[in-house]
Amino acid sequence: MAGARAVVPTQLAIGVGLIVLSVVLAVGAWRFPPEMGFVILPAYVYPWVVAGFLGAVGVLLSYQAVSGGFRELDNEQTHTVAGGKAGAAWVTAGLIGVAVLINLIGFVLAAGLLFACSARGFGSRHPLRDLAIGMALTLPIYWLFNAGLGVSLPPLVNAWI
Repeated sequence: MAGARAVVPTQLAIGVGLIVLSVVLAVGAWRFPPEMGFVILPAYVYPWVVAGFLGAVGVLLSYQAVSGGFRELDNEQTHTVAGGKAGAAWVTAGLIGVAVLINLIGFVLAAGLLFACSARGFGSRHPLRDLAIGMALTLPIYWLFNAGLGVSLPPLVNAWI
């Protein structure tokens, strides 16, 4: 068939894996008792949202895998692991940094640092941009946990900063 695109099995496995993970999360969310809740929303809402998001991403990735492969991915990137030992060291340093610094610099800054270190481990060369993105992603999580769930996280930023 002219114009047919090849299926990329490893990429399809990633998409299907995310779909399976979303189903497992959805089953877990379904098992939450309806009367169990937090400050604003019932307990089962959060895993349902995550399950839906993972399922949607899994479907999109699976579609791309069966229609020629992930978009925006160079041929060299499909055969190599980004980062190698240096990448693993950056991600590990980020995890250790969060564990050590979360109570000193606050949740949002520590999580932003983890994001920046992880991005560096996967090949990014823009640490300030990555830190800003990490903090922007972490702020809604911080507010959701504190306001929505009533779970007290380390302060947004500590008073001495």
